[in-house]
Amino acid sequence: MHDSGIILDDNRKMTIPGKTQVFFRSADPHTSPWPYIVAAGGRTDVSGQYGFVSRRYHEHTFILTLSGRGSIRVGERNFDTGPGCFAWLDTSRKYAHGAAHGQRWSYVWASMSGYRLDRLHEQTGFLDYPLVENMGHLRTCFEDIVDSLDEQPPFADAVTNARIAQILSDIFSRRRGTFADDVSNPVSKVMRRLRRDIAGNWDIAKLSDIAGLSPSQLFRRFKENTGTTPMTWLRLERMLLARHLLTATGDTVASVALRCGYADPFHFSRDFKRQHECSPRSYREKAQH
Repeated sequence: MHDSGIILDDNRKMTIPGKTQVFFRSADPHTSPWPYIVAAGGRTDVSGQYGFVSRRYHEHTFILTLSGRGSIRVGERNFDTGPGCFAWLDTSRKYAHGAAHGQRWSYVWASMSGYRLDRLHEQTGFLDYPLVENMGHLRTCFEDIVDSLDEQPPFADAVTNARIAQILSDIFSRRRGTFADDVSNPVSKVMRRLRRDIAGNWDIAKLSDIAGLSPSQLFRRFKENTGTTPMTWLRLERMLLARHLLTATGDTVASVALRCGYADPFHFSRDFKRQHECSPRSYREKAQH
């Protein structure tokens, strides 16, 4: 988060006065036996004066509007959201959101990663229309997820996975009419392959073959969908994994670099510092203190 006025209460909780309270998962995500990992969640109350924001977490984010009206931008399209409205965003794609003009927008949210979320997001039509209305009954699920992140009980992962499964079941039931057996979007195919083998030795020629497009076509289509190039998108995905590993494991920086696709730790540290304005070791120390 880059907003001013941030107060760090401990390693898991962040408060932005009058705006957002964020809770982070503190356990090592790679030791969890559960399919979904909730990295962060919280409650937000924001006015239209803040404008639109876009934070590249490169995770899936569920949003449930509690009151007021907001606006979500996916690609070049705007979608209005009111009370009881559910939104599902893939934050590795081009998006932004904020309160509607002259409005306050209050919502609860959770950011996560997990098995086949990318595919389900596409196949249930959220790429084209990210909202489902009249989902206010899901508030208890969201509150349970945020409370588990806040309190960190021993069974937190079990609670969050049960609630996510309930949310996905309800959403699938509402969207089953839009479900498609064959997802042929070339950009989505590339993103899925990169996420499955994030440490692989990738280049544009390989990605073009996966997409079935020429390099120039792939660049154009990828930028339309994500706002950036394929290799920059891959680097951001690797930085997301790096942040998780640095804060949730005791792996050495060299080991983290290797798991993120960097054979050279110096190259990894250079990219990390360019993205985060500090070295991997400094980032870990700040998170610990």
